Amino acid sequence: MTSQRLASRSGGYVLTLKEDELDLLRFREEVAAGGQAVQDGNLLEGADCLRQAVQLFRGPAFPDLADMEVFRPELDELEESRLDVYQDLIEIDLTLGRHRALVGELLSLVALNPYRERLWASLVLALYRSDRQADALAACRDARRVFADELGIDPGPRLRGLEQSVLQQDPSLAAPALEGRRRIRQRVDNLPSELTPLVGRETELGELCSLFVDEGCRLITITGSGGTGKTRLALAAAGRLTPQMADGACWVNLAPLTQDRQVPAAIANALGLEDWAGVDPIKSVTRFLRSRRLLMVLDNFEHLEEAWPVVVDMLTAAPDLWILTTSRRPLGLRAEYEYELEPLALPPLDPPLPPLILQSVPAVKLFLTRGRTVRPRLNVNGDNAAVVTRLCRRLDGLPLAIELAAAQLRYRSESELLNELEVSFAALPAAFRDLPDRQRTLTATIAWSYGLLDEAERQLFDRLGVFAADPTVTAVSSICGSSPAEDAVAEDLLTVLSRHSLLRRYVDSKRTERISMLQTIREFARDRLESYVDALTVRRRHAEYYLSVAEVVSPHLWAPGQVDAFHALHADAPDLRGAFLWAAGPGGSTELALRLVGELWHYWELTGDVAEQCEIALKLISNTPTASPALRAPALSGTATLCWMLGRNDDATDLHHRALKAFEAAGNDQGVAWSTACLAVQASERDDNVSAERLASEALSLPLASPRTRICALIVLSLVAYYSGDIDKALALRRESAALARQVGDRWILAIALTNLAECMEQIGDYPGAERLLLEAISGAQDLGGQGQIAGFLEQLADAYVEMRRTELAIRVLAAVDAYRKERGLPLFPAEQRHLESVMAKARTQAGTVPFALAWAAGQELTLTQVLNEVLRDKPQGSEQDPSSPQQSSAAPEQPTTQHLSAAPWASPIGK
Repeated sequence: MTSQRLASRSGGYVLTLKEDELDLLRFREEVAAGGQAVQDGNLLEGADCLRQAVQLFRGPAFPDLADMEVFRPELDELEESRLDVYQDLIEIDLTLGRHRALVGELLSLVALNPYRERLWASLVLALYRSDRQADALAACRDARRVFADELGIDPGPRLRGLEQSVLQQDPSLAAPALEGRRRIRQRVDNLPSELTPLVGRETELGELCSLFVDEGCRLITITGSGGTGKTRLALAAAGRLTPQMADGACWVNLAPLTQDRQVPAAIANALGLEDWAGVDPIKSVTRFLRSRRLLMVLDNFEHLEEAWPVVVDMLTAAPDLWILTTSRRPLGLRAEYEYELEPLALPPLDPPLPPLILQSVPAVKLFLTRGRTVRPRLNVNGDNAAVVTRLCRRLDGLPLAIELAAAQLRYRSESELLNELEVSFAALPAAFRDLPDRQRTLTATIAWSYGLLDEAERQLFDRLGVFAADPTVTAVSSICGSSPAEDAVAEDLLTVLSRHSLLRRYVDSKRTERISMLQTIREFARDRLESYVDALTVRRRHAEYYLSVAEVVSPHLWAPGQVDAFHALHADAPDLRGAFLWAAGPGGSTELALRLVGELWHYWELTGDVAEQCEIALKLISNTPTASPALRAPALSGTATLCWMLGRNDDATDLHHRALKAFEAAGNDQGVAWSTACLAVQASERDDNVSAERLASEALSLPLASPRTRICALIVLSLVAYYSGDIDKALALRRESAALARQVGDRWILAIALTNLAECMEQIGDYPGAERLLLEAISGAQDLGGQGQIAGFLEQLADAYVEMRRTELAIRVLAAVDAYRKERGLPLFPAEQRHLESVMAKARTQAGTVPFALAWAAGQELTLTQVLNEVLRDKPQGSEQDPSSPQQSSAAPEQPTTQHLSAAPWASPIGK
């Protein structure tokens, strides 16, 4: 055997070995396999491979050759490779939470290799995660001393930043949570707070939870008549089941919705998928849920039952998803388990229960609990036990009916309350023969409370049915009053309705007083409104009022107060949408609808939620060819922008051409200039630089062009110059557009100008300057909630980070944005994709295969908000300063230099 492997040759011997018998070849194979495993997300396998690789070194490599100078470079390179792999293995182990076991090993490695900053950083992190903060700080000081005394240099930015994070006990230093092959993702947790205790439903709660846990049901619908407490039980069940769900629980309130097609968007918003403009929201939802273990509660499904395919799509796409719905009727699906919620248990009439036992009966317990909120000393005794028993039985044990009745104890005794209930309930059932018995009883309960109101109170209550959400008191007074006298007393009437527990008054975060109604009660009011001869008048008033809100608030979306304006419109979004849907629908008002498009398109643009509005606006424009040019022009222009956001550039160009003609016909020179600038943008996107430059120059030359039109035109001209290679001209134009945007005080358009300027700063090598501009743009977009806009800004910022060799943060940013885009189905243009791929290739080269894969995996687990917080936490001192204007801080220009600001680039200035 030896003779076959060791052969004599001229000048010496040849030893024949198989590849797996040579440690060096095995080392390289294990390293390659480990790197691939880490890239695939399998950290455990990657760690095993790298550990086998380093364990092949049982001492110095080729010790017999150490004294031969000719082999020194190869031996040094091999030792460097061993240490690099060792450092990669340690970082994987840290990611896997093995910090305590690594401390001793790292102390030895640092002692043998004191000039390796990665080892020092790993030691600091392992000590900190092992609850040895003082030792971690001491290690930072030792590293600083070694580098300063023996090398004459300071530690690098990674170690300096790590020391600062240890001092601040930064949460980002905590050991990552693990779940098998990957880190646990951010949990969804938007369950509403439990404002009152769940009373009398302990048995039902246990049964409901066991259906999921023990019976393996994935879809359960709690059915029952209105007022049985379906929502309250669902909330309690979700709270009990959530700890068993790896990705948390999501609460979706469907009550404010009016159409089946709104359901996917509501679910997407509840999951935090805010920016799915241009994408079918159910695709974003199923993509997000596919690999998650999560409980979803769909509350109040009964009025949207034709949306059942959405439930099937989610269950099919996500095998670990549990869905709990509440509805007055089952959904009728094969996977569904119906859990019918009966009224609360009632006390028997005969034999009567002693007071001590009676007060523990669920229906009585709830009656006492809610009654004590208006009469603190309420109790059951020998005098009222029989009356309380009859009261609860008369109310059929319905929680909502019991709560409404108990609220009346503020004004009357238990006996008086029972007498009134006996009279009013006897006559009501015959009026609602088409409803189920339990629905009939609940309707009777609400109708009984309604019957306690006088005529003025009833009239106001009925008209409250026009609202989709929580209106302001001002809105109620404006819409529901039919005369100045009624307007004057509306607030007093609301107070009366509140005391009857028919609505709740509260003050929102902006100190605006609003009213809230239970959806069941709101539906009762809506049904009452339909019977009014003036119902159409009330709906028109509703649309006119919210148009007036848009006309007052929308102008400030272009002004320094745009953040407050955005939140003001957002608070009334359901009613703004309701007004628009009514105005654009049968029997509505096309004039009001066109005006709403002209006022709200920029708000929709800022939210990114434009798909539904765009379709309605396109149909509206198609159906109103004879509307006046002054009315059509803003709607045409606004709809063009909505089409552009959805990638429908041909439609956008056509609409901008039509808007230009309409503005010309209306004699609106500002609108002509704006449409010309928008057409320049469309030409630029078609790479028609000749037309883009001509149109932008034309818009810029028009004397009545608004400041925003001028900024838009300057940006287009700068793009033409940039892509033609004239960087100096592009830089000058972009400085001018940014300076003008600062004067206007509009964060949105300033952010666009700053990112364009940052592109030039990168081109000339001023990456710190580009970073400052991008951070300012990101801060402005964050104020407005522009998540889609922020994603693009972060990608551009990561490019600058790579050039500045802040590689790990760049990788995390790119990974987080990549995950965000994939979850929402937001593709990149081919040129953008190619550029990002080149950035990632450079980052991979700088970091190395394993560190790149680790940073990428960590970034993929971050939400856009989380990575944004990392970026802002990491920003250098003075990053808010604009390098294009050294004397001016980005926070300073809150007041515009012009006296008046326009509602849109074509409208008359505010204040004139």
